[in-house]
Amino acid sequence: MSGNNNLFKSEISNKGNKNLQNNNQKQGTEPLSVLNIFKKELPPLDFVFTGLKSGTIGFISSAGGTGKSMLALHLAFSLADTTKTYNFRPIINDMHQRGIVCYLNLEDPTEILENRIQRISRKIIREFAEENGYKALQSIDKNLMVYGLYGKNFNLYKDGELQEKAYNILLKLGQKSRLIIIDTFRRLHGEDENNNAKMSEILKILEEICNKTGTTILLLHHQNKTAILEKSSGQTAMRGASALVDNARLLINMSVLSKDEAKELKIQEEMRKNHLKVTFAKVNYAAIPNDVYLVKGFDGTLDVCNCTEFEGYDDEIY
Repeated sequence: MSGNNNLFKSEISNKGNKNLQNNNQKQGTEPLSVLNIFKKELPPLDFVFTGLKSGTIGFISSAGGTGKSMLALHLAFSLADTTKTYNFRPIINDMHQRGIVCYLNLEDPTEILENRIQRISRKIIREFAEENGYKALQSIDKNLMVYGLYGKNFNLYKDGELQEKAYNILLKLGQKSRLIIIDTFRRLHGEDENNNAKMSEILKILEEICNKTGTTILLLHHQNKTAILEKSSGQTAMRGASALVDNARLLINMSVLSKDEAKELKIQEEMRKNHLKVTFAKVNYAAIPNDVYLVKGFDGTLDVCNCTEFEGYDDEIY
């Protein structure tokens, strides 16, 4: 994919960052005027995709191996396609603005990333024919920057201290990106993820990056053992301190269908593990959307499944 890989090979000077912080502290913040806001014609809120307001932080949470990385890549492809050929509906549709997306993968080797990218690319060609599909891929190649950071110790915060090199890289990426996806959050820091104070501090740093640059950050994270065993999809399903969910503006949980869910949707048992449920457990600035059902294809890519529209017979279920 396109992008300046030298960004991760060189030190970026952080001169001015401390001065900027000091100036902000000196200047303070002006209070909002109720009457001025009352008279103002406010623009509609800008959502990067369904539920995720621009300039904020969201999470996708699932058990390991469920497919959150593949889902994140599908979203990245769709948001980077300025031709709007590839819409990952209903999470992304024509109303959502396209732009530059940075996908930082901290836990998978490069050959795995290349394999996933190729499978999604070929899927787009199959679905939209070679001419339209290739135009979409050209747009995606221009706007999607995938960085394989496996084994490169990309760390934003550890031992109670901000790591300035990683911070400055994220600042630089944020200045040109509509969305930064980080896979996974656990690899972004070296702290105890159950420590509320530390997790709150890390999210404050990420919020600062969003505030300074206008970018949006989507973090991939794992679910806790209790949620996996009990098939929970609520706000307590994500692993780690409660401060993570409290400070995030969006939480999406992703899980394999349970036997009861598959039975209700009339999905055969042998196909159940290929079907996934995406639940919007927390949405701060919009109505909570309905669950989205996905199905894994023969190549591991994902499609939206209209499971609720399926009509079958009870004796076909198991």
